[in-house]
Amino acid sequence: MAMAEVLRDKRKALGLTQEQVANYLGITTPAVNKWEKGLSCPDLTLLPILARLLKTDPNTLFGFQENLTDREITLFLNDVAQYMKNGNYLQTFSMAMEKVREYPQCAGLQHSVAMVLEGGLIMTELPDEDKERCRAQIAKLYERVAQCDDLMLANSARYMLASKSIQQRNYDKAQELLDQIPKKGIPDKRTLQAELLAKQGKTAEAEAILERMALNSLQETLMTVVKLIPLLTADGKSEQAEQLAGASRTECEAFGLWQYSAYLAQMQLAVSSRDIKESIRLIAAMLRAAETPWDISACPLFCHQLRKENAENMGQDFLPPLLSELESNPEYAFLREEPEFQKLLAEYREKIRSPH
Repeated sequence: MAMAEVLRDKRKALGLTQEQVANYLGITTPAVNKWEKGLSCPDLTLLPILARLLKTDPNTLFGFQENLTDREITLFLNDVAQYMKNGNYLQTFSMAMEKVREYPQCAGLQHSVAMVLEGGLIMTELPDEDKERCRAQIAKLYERVAQCDDLMLANSARYMLASKSIQQRNYDKAQELLDQIPKKGIPDKRTLQAELLAKQGKTAEAEAILERMALNSLQETLMTVVKLIPLLTADGKSEQAEQLAGASRTECEAFGLWQYSAYLAQMQLAVSSRDIKESIRLIAAMLRAAETPWDISACPLFCHQLRKENAENMGQDFLPPLLSELESNPEYAFLREEPEFQKLLAEYREKIRSPH
């Protein structure tokens, strides 16, 4: 931030007028106006007086110590970790906090220092009184970061504060902090939300969140494997591709995923290998599976998930785009001259036209 902005923001924050600042310094109001427009700068002899008036320090006025670069923060944290390993934790703590005071606007430094000091505190033997004092100062760092403009850092700090609030059984405060973190993004607050609900005795709600997380993770893994298989096949790593396809089906069956999903990786392997017979067999199995709704509430792992309305019609909704994909995607061009493949497509096109 430029000096002109610092002067203006600090003055306004204190509710002072330019005229009041000028009177305090014994100069003219137009001079202060020029400072805030960046047209001129205060005389060096006025800086200590101006800093006291604006309740700041000369370095902040000049903008010299607003932020450190990521590299500078990393190098400092390396020093902190080394001192912590070789020396006295409290001395290291004081050194780190002094750095924070030197750069009071650097949220990245505050956040990183808080995390390193907190990690070190867990592994350090100190009197309870010293530990509590350190924890309190670390919490204050997180509180400062939670108010910064960097949303990623602010949300991470809120997450840490929410976790501490749960440990302290301050559940209302924990929920207030979690509500400030977006539903999607980093950090993922769902695990902590489930922990909070469980602590409050709301186990069904906690289980539902964790079940949904498990489902999302399994489905993401499955789709990642499906995208990986053609790359492995093209790279001549057929054995690895076969292992992944088999593991994918096993995972689907073990966790009770939709039967359609169980065929995806193996079908992708057959198509990538240009295995006509196996491709048609698996596509036929997938089409049959697509007609069968998946009731996730019947699966032990997902017993708290609600079945979607009109789930019995899911196959009818799913089949048209699936057939269009099979008919138009160049990936399946090697199958289109096969009578069995054409017969299969015609059969399901007819099912779409006459669902009953």
